[in-house]
Amino acid sequence: MDPSRPLLGRGALVSSSVHAAAAVLLLLVLLLTLLRLPLSPITTSPRAAAADQRPPPPPLEPGCDPTSPLDCADPRLFHLMMRSAIDAFPAVHFSRFGRPVPGDPPSASCDMAWRARSDSDSPSKATAKDYRRFAVARDPATCAYSVLSIGAYHSGPNARKPRPAARNATIAPPPPPALSRAQFAQGAYLAYVGAAGDRCKPMPHYLRSLLCALAEARYLNRTLVLDLTLCLAASYDAAGTGGMPEEGKRLAFYVDVEHLHSQVPIIEERRFWADWDRWGAQGQLRARLVEDTRLAPTKFSKAKDTLIVRKFGDVEPGNYWYNVCEGEAKRVLRPVRQAIRWAPSLIQIVDSIVSRMQADFDSVHIGGNGEDLRRRIEEGLDGWRQVYVAGTGVDSALVEALKGKYSVHYLDEFEDLWGTDSKWYLEMKRLNGGVPVEFDGYMREVVDREVFLKGKKKVEVLR
Repeated sequence: MDPSRPLLGRGALVSSSVHAAAAVLLLLVLLLTLLRLPLSPITTSPRAAAADQRPPPPPLEPGCDPTSPLDCADPRLFHLMMRSAIDAFPAVHFSRFGRPVPGDPPSASCDMAWRARSDSDSPSKATAKDYRRFAVARDPATCAYSVLSIGAYHSGPNARKPRPAARNATIAPPPPPALSRAQFAQGAYLAYVGAAGDRCKPMPHYLRSLLCALAEARYLNRTLVLDLTLCLAASYDAAGTGGMPEEGKRLAFYVDVEHLHSQVPIIEERRFWADWDRWGAQGQLRARLVEDTRLAPTKFSKAKDTLIVRKFGDVEPGNYWYNVCEGEAKRVLRPVRQAIRWAPSLIQIVDSIVSRMQADFDSVHIGGNGEDLRRRIEEGLDGWRQVYVAGTGVDSALVEALKGKYSVHYLDEFEDLWGTDSKWYLEMKRLNGGVPVEFDGYMREVVDREVFLKGKKKVEVLR
């Protein structure tokens, strides 16, 4: 063996293996670099992982559409509205809340009524009714309710309880069903006929005579045959009539006819005489004629005749209807004053005027004119108050003079309530068969007087 050749031992073998492994590793690094693969395991940052684990946003509640009508009957909304009212009016003592109903628009408002006493210093414990509109918003994500605002006095008419027998009073009623002969014959009727002097007289005269006729019909337990139109006196003429009486005015323009009928039965005159001509004119049904207006109804109260006719002559004042209730008859005939209520259409105008003044006003009624009117008004009313001025003596000069001390209102300020675009105008036109109705002098008088009576402090200044 050549001593100069090195021996091949374990160290040489290890060295060769190391070099070989290093070469292989280098080749792998180069290969991975060329392929752009990561050299370490893929890991997710803690922030990204936390973001992936966050819960999804809550879905909208089933049926939650902010543009849909509000569920005003929802107890949660009811309690929120009650709490909002209590917080908004700390000086008001609430006694009862009514259930909310949809407002206008129904997607963003509810109307609610309540009874409350607002003046804690008043000795009276009586409560007053109010109904207001609540503007309500809903959270777009959760539909949680919030009250944005509460309207003014009587701003929520949908929550107002309708008057009995006043529903649809301004809509032309359908014709009553035709009576059979048997039904007609079972009735007992009272009719006033002839050239009565009550025609075209001022309304107080007409109403006095009407109340007398109603009183006699009630006493005799008979249905009153009544003309449901009237002649409006020239003193109430509207613009353009030339100061002439107006025939053909419907009684329903001024009086709640449905309420009147609920107090004393009435039948429309034309309908009655058409039925009478068919079944009674040939003597099939009995009739009694009374020509003396001074004859008291006690004299024929037990009459069995189907029809009793009072005939009036041509001479005034003896032919006024109200003469029937004078003399001996006065003991038994008492005017049925509760039968007369103003038409709902006029009362709606009154309520709207009062609502605009938020029911916090004093009122003065002027009869006539004179230089001392302003002084007498100021003596009767406290300063710096809302004041409604009613009556025939209202003119622009007086209004301007009072504005220095009061916030003055008067009827013509609210003429939009009966203008051609108003609810009243459209309802009256419908009631009148499509023919427009003028807001005449007597309508003005009724509304003016009723608003005056709503004032907290009322003063009458007469000449």
